[in-house]
Order: sequence, then structure tokens, then C-alpha cells
Amino acid sequence: MPHALKWAPHQKMAARTPRGLLPGDLVGIPGSFIERAVYSVSAITDLTMNVCPLDAYVQLCYRRPQFGLALSWIAVQEAATYAEHIIDVGRRTPIERLSHFLLELHARLYAVGRAEKTGFALPFSQEVMADVLGLSVSHLNRMMQRLRAEKLIAGSERRVEFVDQGAIQALAHHQPQTLTAVAEFHAVTPIK
Repeated sequence: MPHALKWAPHQKMAARTPRGLLPGDLVGIPGSFIERAVYSVSAITDLTMNVCPLDAYVQLCYRRPQFGLALSWIAVQEAATYAEHIIDVGRRTPIERLSHFLLELHARLYAVGRAEKTGFALPFSQEVMADVLGLSVSHLNRMMQRLRAEKLIAGSERRVEFVDQGAIQALAHHQPQTLTAVAEFHAVTPIK
């Protein structure tokens, strides 16, 4: 299973809707378990990957069950994120979609130490963001300007500062995701 250190989008050629990979993201869950690839990954900046064949991954999970549990948590997080993306497409207005995307991106960057508490540098262009959100670049730009005019965000074209994080969360219907903690791995007794 590869491990991404820079930026790359997941995409299906027919859909052309990439999901940006960020430092620390994994590629291949659940794709590694499906015989034929369901999406591709295209690097939009330099990318370093470590490849772990499926057989080696399965053996590692048998030898170190805590590793398998940690990757299960990652899979649950991804499933929750994908559910939010379905809601983006089906229910959120463009301004809500952009707001949600900025909050999600901030949370993911903050988790790996690439964002401050109230802001971050955008890791990719507005063209990539527009493609992810299903908007034209000009419409995305208008939505960014609207968020600035409503004093929800500040910053330059490549920087986002949340001015009123509570208000932008309300606009986006964003509820930060926190996975339930499990007891220390070594204290958990496996079921026989």
C-alpha cells in the first residue's frame, strides 16, 4: 500500500473529480482489495511513495494486529469523508461545498502539522479545487470572494485564514470528525 508525502488527486477518468492526497495519506484502501483498479492517482507536485504489496500488508496485520486496527480506523475516516462528498454533490450549494472543503482541508493539514490553528496555505491551485468541487474556476473564484466579503475567511489567493470559524462551520453544516478512542493496543485482549 503506497504512502503519499506530497499532493496527488484520486480520480476516475470518467468522473474527473479528484480527491487531493495530502502528506501522510494512504493510497490503495480499499482499492488494494479489489482485483481491478477503480481509480487512478496522478501527481500534481513531487510525490514520494512507499509501496507495500497486499500479501505483505496482510502478513503484517497478522503479526501486528494493532497495525490492522489502525488501518481500519483510517478506512472508517475515509468512508465518513466520502459520505460527506456525496452530500456535497447532492445537497450543498456551491458556497456550502467550498466552505466544507476548506474546513476539511484545514483539518487534514492540521492533523499532519501543515496548518496553524486558524489558517493554512492552499496546497494546490483554484483550478484543482474547482475540479474537486464540480465548479468552474470563475465560479469558485466568486465563491472565495464571497467568503472574504462576508468576513468568514481572509488571506491571499494561496492562503486561507478563518476569520469566523464558527460561522463558516455553520454555513458548511460542518461537524468535525473525531474517531472514538480505543484502549491502548497492548491492553486489548484479542478474541480467540
